[in-house]
Amino acid sequence: MFDQGGTPLTEADSRPIPYTRHEFDWAHNREARHRVPVPNEGDVVFYRHDPWAAPTEARVEWVQPADDLDDPHLWAVQTDEHQRPMLHQGRPVMRPKPDPWPLLRLKTRFGLVDTREARLRGAPGWLPLDWETRWRPVPEVSGPVGLPLFVQPSAEPAPAPGQMGG
Repeated sequence: MFDQGGTPLTEADSRPIPYTRHEFDWAHNREARHRVPVPNEGDVVFYRHDPWAAPTEARVEWVQPADDLDDPHLWAVQTDEHQRPMLHQGRPVMRPKPDPWPLLRLKTRFGLVDTREARLRGAPGWLPLDWETRWRPVPEVSGPVGLPLFVQPSAEPAPAPGQMGG
């Protein structure tokens, strides 16, 4: 993110700006190129305990099994072309989410914590080691003279309002 003069802004600089619908949509269904691989037990990740706090290193102690059908962050009911649940022998047909959001148990300076990936600016949760350089949507806010205050941090074009992507 950059200010009007081209000075890089930190994630914390965007704190007063409300999340946008596009950011929420992106967090729940990122394109494959923006998805973070789920860490394995023993891997080191970053962990943000409190909103907007500086992340600290943590070690992955456990990863939620991908076949946990009870978690709507991992699985969804398959629907037909009319958005009705598909059934097989009276039971809903389940499909894996394209961008699953499993729980990780981390050993942190706060003790053991169960958390999901922090996909929104400043959100608590685990972060990949390269989180500061990964692309993610940022809000576009006009400054006092109508110039964008925040712009996309890469050469990638910004998606049109209301469109998925990122």
